[in-house]
Amino acid sequence: MDKFALLLGLSMIALVSGCSGETAKRTAYETLQNVREQECLNYPSASDCVKRGSYDDYQRQRKELEKAPD
Repeated sequence: MDKFALLLGLSMIALVSGCSGETAKRTAYETLQNVREQECLNYPSASDCVKRGSYDDYQRQRKELEKAPD
């Protein structure tokens, strides 16, 4: 099992290093969205199921918040 985890980790590092920064961020965002959705399906009463948003919507919201005056 430890060898499998090591191989998986090395594969992820190789994959991410071959991607652009934006692609890596998009992949990480989508992965986290998938994990959240799976947890909601497994334990529907334990957490609120939030509507899944796209990475582009997420980036748009971030830019709007950065532009907003304090």
